[in-house]
Amino acid sequence: MTEAEPAKKDGALYQYLPALDGLRAISILWVLSVHWPRNLPLSELGLVKRGAFGVEIFFAISGFLVTRSLQQCVVRARRERGSNGAIFRDFIVRRVARIWPPYFVALLVALAAMLFDSATRGNFAIFQPIAWSFPTFLANYTISRHYTPLSLLVMWSLCFEEQFYVILIVLYLIGKKSLSKYIIGLALASIALRIVATALHPEYFSVFVLQMEPQWRFDAIAWGCIAWIYHAPLLAFFQRPARRVLVLPILIAMVALCYANPENFTVRSLWYAALSPVLTALVCVLAYAPPFWLSRMLAWSPLVLVGSISYEMYLSHITVFRILTRLGFERLSNLYYPLTYLCSMLVGWVFHRVFSKPAQRLVRRWLDRAPVEAASSSSAG
Repeated sequence: MTEAEPAKKDGALYQYLPALDGLRAISILWVLSVHWPRNLPLSELGLVKRGAFGVEIFFAISGFLVTRSLQQCVVRARRERGSNGAIFRDFIVRRVARIWPPYFVALLVALAAMLFDSATRGNFAIFQPIAWSFPTFLANYTISRHYTPLSLLVMWSLCFEEQFYVILIVLYLIGKKSLSKYIIGLALASIALRIVATALHPEYFSVFVLQMEPQWRFDAIAWGCIAWIYHAPLLAFFQRPARRVLVLPILIAMVALCYANPENFTVRSLWYAALSPVLTALVCVLAYAPPFWLSRMLAWSPLVLVGSISYEMYLSHITVFRILTRLGFERLSNLYYPLTYLCSMLVGWVFHRVFSKPAQRLVRRWLDRAPVEAASSSSAG
């Protein structure tokens, strides 16, 4: 992606992609299932235990959309004769406006629960030594090595993404014409580093360390970035109807990788190296290919709605689960499962409509000092 690139000539830069919101919906519902209480029967199913796989899908989508968002910032700056500083400001404002308000509200709710709820008050002493890492978005480094209450454990992926966004904009400002080379180079270096490190010093690692720290997992988001940077040739490639036959092998590869889930850290390092490209390939098919059976299924309006509020659902679902458990629904497992989904959707929708969207507009106006156009969650990344 360079400033000379004629990004405005194709509609892909601003096209809404409902299938990606549908994919987000599948991902968040999968993630929610892994946090069901362990004493419930379905919690022991292999598919449920693999719920963390949903976060990996989020990463692939995020890399694609955030790089598109960056290019939107470039196009806007060029149109307004802005400098690199304008690009940097616009990009940071977008990310802060979307991520920070819901994040800090969820953080305050979790903190309030630890202070005032007798059942979770004991967690405050556990939280104190690592409290500094949450407002600084470094919690993925403390969570990976320190016991953390489940309501805060989910924050790791948001910190991971925030760190990646900072790296992405810095790489762009360092050398916009070489952005793809920098990203590919760092992704390959991260893969090599984790394979060598896990082989030589496996005692240093845990599943959390390997998953949550970006120096070991830079490629988790990087390939999604590359999928957007090369969107023109990829769009031309996937526009041919014959390319849709790739969907089946991609889905088979996803199922195989999900089933594998190796425990040996070196093997797991190789597993991650295969996982990210496969998930990115799925994102490419959904974003670039003409409508087909899978993209139509994922573009189903209820799924799109759930995908659009997936961030708020992710932040609030542990609180929802705990309330349902307190009310005794955990004893009625057949009712508990659908209630967790329905209540999480309801709370997520209210959180999104009543707080997140107004806060996003307000923060954009305040930081940007410019009229803000309402944008869909997929368009803004």
